[in-house]
Amino acid sequence: MASNQKPSSEQLLHITPYNGTYKQHYSKEEWVEDVVAYNVYYNSKIHYKQGVLKHSTAESWMLLILIFGFTSLAYVRTLHRKRFNMLVQTFANWKVSKQIIRYEKVYAHPVNILLSINFILCFPLFFCLWAREILDIEYNLTQLYFSILGPLLIYIILKLLVYKSSGWILKLNETIEEYVFQANLFNKYLGVVYLILICFMLYSPISMIFLAQLGFVILVLFLSFQLIRGVIIGIENGINLYLIFIYLCTLEILPWLVLGKWVKNLL
Repeated sequence: MASNQKPSSEQLLHITPYNGTYKQHYSKEEWVEDVVAYNVYYNSKIHYKQGVLKHSTAESWMLLILIFGFTSLAYVRTLHRKRFNMLVQTFANWKVSKQIIRYEKVYAHPVNILLSINFILCFPLFFCLWAREILDIEYNLTQLYFSILGPLLIYIILKLLVYKSSGWILKLNETIEEYVFQANLFNKYLGVVYLILICFMLYSPISMIFLAQLGFVILVLFLSFQLIRGVIIGIENGINLYLIFIYLCTLEILPWLVLGKWVKNLL
C-alpha cells in the first residue's frame, strides 16, 4: 500500500488491539470496544497536578495599564520591528545606539514614545505592589500610585532639562545626547520587565515577595549597567574620569537616594 494511501475500514479491523491479542476476524464493535478500553486505561495512568488557586487583587485601572503595555509591545514589535530589534541589540552592544542617534525622530519615534509611556505607567505600579507586599502597609493603592507617578514625571523632565543644559554649557552636546539615549533605553527595558513581573504578581501563584525582591534586584542591576555605560561613553570622548564620577553621582545616584528616602517617609 502506498505511503500516502489511507487504510480501508476492513484493513483497520485487522489492527492489533492494545492488549496485544490478534484476531483474524475483528468486528467493528470489538474494535471500538478495545479503543474505548484503551482510552480509559491510558487516562487512568495520567496524574494531573492540582492547580493553586490565586485570588487576584488587581483593580480595574491596573488591568488597563497591563492592556496598554502589552498592546504597545505588540504594536512596536509588529509595525516597527527594525527599530525595536535595534533597541534590543543595544542592550548587549551599546555602539548600536550611535546608529540610532543618527536617525531622525530619536525621541519622537513611536517606539520611543510607547515604551517610555509603558515605563512611566509600570514603574509606580510595581512599587505600589512592592510596598503592599514587602512593607505590609494598609494604604490606598490608587493614591499611592499617583504619589509615586507625580514625582517620577517631575524627575524625568528635570533630569532631561539638566542634561540638555549641561551639554550646552560644557559643549558636550553629542556626548550628553549619547548618554541620555542610553539612560532612557534602560528605562524602556525596565518598563518591559516590570510589565511582566506585575502580571505574575497579580495573576500567578508565584510568591509576590520573591517577585518584588527580584524586581528590586533588576532595578539595581540596570542602574549599575547605566552608570557603567556612562563611564565608558565619557572615557571614549576624552572626559576626565573624576568629572565623570561627579557628574553621574550628582545626576543619577543622588536623585534616586532622595526619591527612595521620600518614598520611605511617605510610607
